Amino acid sequence: MNRLHPISAVGSVVTNVVRFGSIGFFAGMMLTGPLDVLPLGAVFVLAPVGALVGAAYAVARYYRFTYALAGGTLSVDSGVFDRQEREIPLGRIQNVDIERGPVQRLFGLAVVKFETAGGSATEAVLNAVDVDEARALQSAVAQYRREDDETEGDEGEPAHDTVTREAAEPEQRRLYELSTRDLLTLALVSFRPAAPAVVLFGVPFAQEYALRLLSATVEALGGPSTVSLSGLPTYSTGEALLTVGVAAALFALAAWLLSAAFTITEYHGFHLDYVGDDLRYERGLIQQYSGSIPLEKVQTVTVRENLLMRQVGYAALAVETAGYAPGSGSQDASNTAIPLDDRETVLAVAEALTDADVPAMERLPDRSRRRYVVRYSLLPLVATGLLLSVDTLVQTVPYWYAPLALVPVTVLAGHLSWKHRGFALLEHLFATRSGVLVRSTRLVPYYRVQTVIDTRTIFQRRRSLASVTADTASTASLLGGDATAYDLDDQRARTVHETLRERLMADLRAGERGDRRQGLTALLDEADAPDEGADAGAPEPTESSTREP
Repeated sequence: MNRLHPISAVGSVVTNVVRFGSIGFFAGMMLTGPLDVLPLGAVFVLAPVGALVGAAYAVARYYRFTYALAGGTLSVDSGVFDRQEREIPLGRIQNVDIERGPVQRLFGLAVVKFETAGGSATEAVLNAVDVDEARALQSAVAQYRREDDETEGDEGEPAHDTVTREAAEPEQRRLYELSTRDLLTLALVSFRPAAPAVVLFGVPFAQEYALRLLSATVEALGGPSTVSLSGLPTYSTGEALLTVGVAAALFALAAWLLSAAFTITEYHGFHLDYVGDDLRYERGLIQQYSGSIPLEKVQTVTVRENLLMRQVGYAALAVETAGYAPGSGSQDASNTAIPLDDRETVLAVAEALTDADVPAMERLPDRSRRRYVVRYSLLPLVATGLLLSVDTLVQTVPYWYAPLALVPVTVLAGHLSWKHRGFALLEHLFATRSGVLVRSTRLVPYYRVQTVIDTRTIFQRRRSLASVTADTASTASLLGGDATAYDLDDQRARTVHETLRERLMADLRAGERGDRRQGLTALLDEADAPDEGADAGAPEPTESSTREP
């Protein structure tokens, strides 16, 4: 059995000393102050006692935590008072992720996380081990999967009491690398929803500087020289509109810059390698992540294009595995295979991963467009009705009819929602598309479908419409990210449902699993082919800004 690196014990001791020492200190303050049970000197006794207890517990926990790879399983024993012994079959491990923060990188350590299919939480965490040990564990699990596939049905498994470092590593080929130029482009064309929240949280702490910047900007545009919340009622209508508009613009700019910083931090150094039957990625500037994506576990491949990406011909590629999206950090980053590249290259990789061409989508019926237009137009109409009610019954509301100006916008939004939705049925693949601001094209092999679901709401039934969902075992399905063909003609929906069931059963009977290996190899060979006649100083074909699909 192996133990974690000794430095992990030091970190646990420091953490527990602070935690338990603080508990002892505040308990002493309560007992000697408001409760007046103990003399004041008890504070200087309880705090050190708490720190010693915390340190002793951390040391005991370190010595009681052991792990080993043996007989095709990962064994993890832990617990001081309540002992826990876990045996995790290597065949059930979906992903082995490696995380390295600034402290871990300083000491050459890493945190290793083992994820299994359908697990609601990380199955096992090794915090922390030597970085070489972490990579060896990752390789050992991948090697076991390869050997298990090659010797399926054979009895007897080699037992490894320690990680086998001498095992032959398969060829590693660079499938994708995010260039500096594309990283900056990604930062400019993407937006993180967390950024506005962080700006709102930070404004009170920098209120003086924020008001000074706002005042200078408003004054430069011809507004009042000093801006303050108390002075807003004294402004004219024009000054108030100018101040509010400038404040909104500065807020949007700050959120956008912060979002760009988040993106650069998260995707810095991103690259994706094809190793054996796995895809392996690394990313991160401050917190570094490394993980593996077993090709045989891939459930859904998604091509994402936000509004700005579509204008410049870029797209992103996400891959979901059974019950878990690989990696850590935000959900967007955790299942990203290609953060940004030209659309042709992204589609080429998607086709290699699904062993099928990305199809043209079948449009929805015209009455579904009318449904979207009516649905979206109800929003400004309802808002106008509410303002009119307040104006009539409570107090005067100037321009209560202003929301009606949004009706043309909602009509356009309904049309665009209809335009960007569709579906396709291929021989071995179900494809769906939806979304305007962020358009997602989901590709699901039939043999990955677990359930086919028809949905008919009361509003859909009025127009003889229905939606068909191909449910898979990926985490995206749990979060509402299923491949769904929305608002089909009711009869067409029944046909799609039956076709999905028939092709699912046909693929299962035929043992269809796609040939991702051949597709990826062909893609890489095609990308490498131009190098044979290229000059020595030519850029690498694997760089995202220079690769050809």
